[in-house]
Amino acid sequence: MADLDTEVDLLPSIRQLISSVASSIQRSSTLATAEDMMVHLEGTDVNFHRYELVKYIKGRTEAVLGPLIEEEIERRNLDMPNRATEEVLVRDVTERVINDQACTDMKHSLKLSTRSAVDRLIQAYDDDKRQRTSQGSYAPSYRYPERTTNSFNPSSGDDDSSFDDSLNQSSFMFMNQEQFTNITESLDSSQPLQWRREALQKLLQVPPSDVLACENWGRMKKGLVAALADPDEGLSESSLRFHARMFGSNSHNVMREMYTNLIDHLSNEFKALGSKGGMAVHHGIDATQYPAQKLLRRFRLVNEFQLEIPKYWIRFPDKFLQDLTDSTLNFLVMKPSKPSEAITPMHYISLLDPKALWFKKWMHGHYSRTIILGHLKDKNTLLVNAVTQCLEFVDSRAAWLDSMNDLSDRFNMNRLDSSRRTKYTEKELEFLVFIQSLSILGRLLVYDNGRQLFPVKVHGKEVTLTELVRSLLPLITKRSFQVNMPTDTGAPSPAMLVTEMLKIVSTDRAACVECLCKDEVVTDILKPVNDWLNKDQPSSDLTMLCVAEVLSAMASWETGTKLLLYGENGSTFQHTPNAAVHIISEFCKRAMDQPVGTEFLTQPSRPVIGVFLYVCRQLYCTPEGLLILHPYGLHHSVANAWREVSREVELGDTPVMEESEVTPENMEARDAFMWEQNLLDNLLNFAGTPKGMLLLQQTGVINECVAYMYGRYTKKLQVSKMEKFGYGTMVTQVSATAPGMAALQSSGFIKALTTEMWSVLECGKDDHPSVQRPAPYPTQPMDRITHKYFLNMVNLLSAFPAVYEVLANQPLKNKESYSFREMPETIPDVIDRLILVDSEAKQHSLFNLEESNVFGLRLLSVLVSCLDTLLLLETQYRIWDRLLEAQMNNCMEKGEVMVDALSIERTHILVRSYVIGGPRERILPPRTLSEDQEEPFPWPVVTCFPVPKEYIPAVSRPSALKQDIDLSRALSNVNNTIDWLANCRETFVNVLMDKHDALNSKTLADLLEQVVNVQSELPEFQIIPTRQGVFKDSFIKNLSRIFQ
Repeated sequence: MADLDTEVDLLPSIRQLISSVASSIQRSSTLATAEDMMVHLEGTDVNFHRYELVKYIKGRTEAVLGPLIEEEIERRNLDMPNRATEEVLVRDVTERVINDQACTDMKHSLKLSTRSAVDRLIQAYDDDKRQRTSQGSYAPSYRYPERTTNSFNPSSGDDDSSFDDSLNQSSFMFMNQEQFTNITESLDSSQPLQWRREALQKLLQVPPSDVLACENWGRMKKGLVAALADPDEGLSESSLRFHARMFGSNSHNVMREMYTNLIDHLSNEFKALGSKGGMAVHHGIDATQYPAQKLLRRFRLVNEFQLEIPKYWIRFPDKFLQDLTDSTLNFLVMKPSKPSEAITPMHYISLLDPKALWFKKWMHGHYSRTIILGHLKDKNTLLVNAVTQCLEFVDSRAAWLDSMNDLSDRFNMNRLDSSRRTKYTEKELEFLVFIQSLSILGRLLVYDNGRQLFPVKVHGKEVTLTELVRSLLPLITKRSFQVNMPTDTGAPSPAMLVTEMLKIVSTDRAACVECLCKDEVVTDILKPVNDWLNKDQPSSDLTMLCVAEVLSAMASWETGTKLLLYGENGSTFQHTPNAAVHIISEFCKRAMDQPVGTEFLTQPSRPVIGVFLYVCRQLYCTPEGLLILHPYGLHHSVANAWREVSREVELGDTPVMEESEVTPENMEARDAFMWEQNLLDNLLNFAGTPKGMLLLQQTGVINECVAYMYGRYTKKLQVSKMEKFGYGTMVTQVSATAPGMAALQSSGFIKALTTEMWSVLECGKDDHPSVQRPAPYPTQPMDRITHKYFLNMVNLLSAFPAVYEVLANQPLKNKESYSFREMPETIPDVIDRLILVDSEAKQHSLFNLEESNVFGLRLLSVLVSCLDTLLLLETQYRIWDRLLEAQMNNCMEKGEVMVDALSIERTHILVRSYVIGGPRERILPPRTLSEDQEEPFPWPVVTCFPVPKEYIPAVSRPSALKQDIDLSRALSNVNNTIDWLANCRETFVNVLMDKHDALNSKTLADLLEQVVNVQSELPEFQIIPTRQGVFKDSFIKNLSRIFQ
């Protein structure tokens, strides 16, 4: 919006308004009807508030009158102690603002600006009329009625006729049907060239909706298509510019007609040129030649429309999308008379959009995806062509590599400058079509209905999903297919393209299972790894990285994890020595343990080892995977590798992480630092399971791993690329052990957590109070943000070893005074400041006494659920006495206890901790009040022990005569044998199923005591039998020394 003090030219805005309402004005029979239509334009035109003139007037009014209105409202509110009605206030303020001098000046200024713009518009029309009268018309049949024609020169001289350029037109011409008829006749291919040029220039000035609404659109359409194909460059480009401009219309009919026009034109061009033999693929595409340049400009406009239209077609009828889909897919599968020698539309569209972004956008929404898949189900030519292109590219890969040296030299020669290519050879075009076909297949395989299109017949042979994937894998795994692509061309490697496509397929669980989770697929993928283990010629780093990326994508799903652990038909209860996990683990262990150059031809690079370690990490994060990987001792191998690289980092230069500042001197230091962080990350993820946490403790680097986790936690980073969540679960696992809790405390994690929790409780989300309204009174004990920190504290203190580590022999401060800036930094401080608030000093130090104390009591309620934690808190801090003392302090003079949120929470904790048992052995009081106004809390408040009888239900004791004789006999004749355990287990199960009321607490106590005594005397292998697996001799020989 322009400044108020500067004069704004309203001429373009008035032109826009006139052009939008011109058709409505023409339909008006009288001047009075036209005026009435303009007066009520806001109620009849849905685009009224989008006009620039309306926006300008609205903005000017708000800028000038807004401050006056606010000032008048504020003044009247201060002057009137008794507020008037809203109608009176609005009437008085309106009258005051309208009569203000600023409002008068604004109206006068708007009148002058509008009058000036209208005068210039009329003058321009008169000048144009005189010019046409003096020069004459270019066609004698044209008649321009003076009252219905307003024209001015269009700004359509842009160099590029793109979809975006068409939005820059700002001037129009309004014509009647007679004039459209004359233009249609002049556009006919039999008319002189000058007439056709001038007719197109006139069309460029007409609103898009008017063009399509003319009665001669069918004939005009033929003339426009003929102009597109005309050999005259000026006429052809004018027609293309007209189509680009028409794409800016809001009408789906206009868009569809223009798009089908272009598709029809391009189809005719390929048919004509193909019949003449002038589009041979071995000639390539030379962008400096006008025929190729002409086609590229049209394909560019088509592709831009394909990329933009998905944003809008949800508003249009289904027929619009159906027509677009049919015309596009039918056009792309056009077959020339000699398919092996001619260039097809797929070559051009692949040149402009190699990775088929248009197809990705069209397949993104269910609305358009359904129509596309329905078309492919009826006519699968595009799918068959895509599969054929991929298979033929793989088959001809060796011959394609032979020409790569010559092709690389020509990459630099055929350029206009350093950034623009001018010539594309036959091999390059075939490569681009392969990329396009691969991208289309990858997008189809993600969806269920897309996979149902398989198998497809190619050269008389059916190709299934598995066969298609296996046919593409040689581009990744075969050494003869690997080549270093020219770095200055930006051309991607086929191995990377196939890997990217398989990763896209793996984003859907069902697609991953159907396409990748097969034994034969995994065997093909692991071939380079097996070659390295067998000391054959090693594969390139690119190959190994792509293999690991595919395996990682598979392992991200539970089905893929089981496939790598047990094979396709394997079972959890059956050892599978040939499973992929053994090959991957052996590769990682040998790569990290073996000295460089001693046993193998080449040592894998650190990035390669890192990505395969990540695959192992995805497996050992599960209990099943850790059970299989444990014999390999990967945790020791990773820890030793970390110690070596740590010494390297300490002795090396300071790493520089910014890419712009990296030099060859410190590149090695940066790589070493990144490798050190990678190893720590993989070690840390052993803590994903309790057994893995024990292995991490055995490495002796748990403190470094927890410090690394704390650094990533403070930056709010996700765990990894496949595990897009935070470190909450891992913190729970680490804090379940005493060493893990000690590491968390030494790293500063607990201090940071308690400090953040205190800030949320006491300071709130915003220290600045709201000016408009006071903060709402909390209706819940904990809001969403506070609840998050509550869960963090519960996860941290969920296990007794962790609680004992941070609380044992740690006294509470119980200071006489606390400053407002003093924050708790340890768990004992949290108990002192939030849970046992039993002094005035503690109460005065809390800004939100009730909310913070309720938070602490809720945390204590969870802690006392563990009997060991309850006993520790009671023996060390006497929590019962302090809670009862706080309850007595709530008593009034008559002995009645004041019921509030704190007394209810304390009652709940006292009952929960004093009466031990399940729901049939105790009744826990609610934490909320009832709706009964006379007795909002019908439960007695606990002020002393024992708790009131209302909290202890009456339990009927079973008669002694009902005791089971068989179970009693088994407990009386104890033998320290496995047979006695089996007999006792069977008897106990029978009692539970048939005579559960015959069990009492004494019998259960005797049963537990005798069973534990017997198990402690028996060998471990009898209690927890190990699985028996069948190992082949060849497999044992190939294992590392840990099995020998």
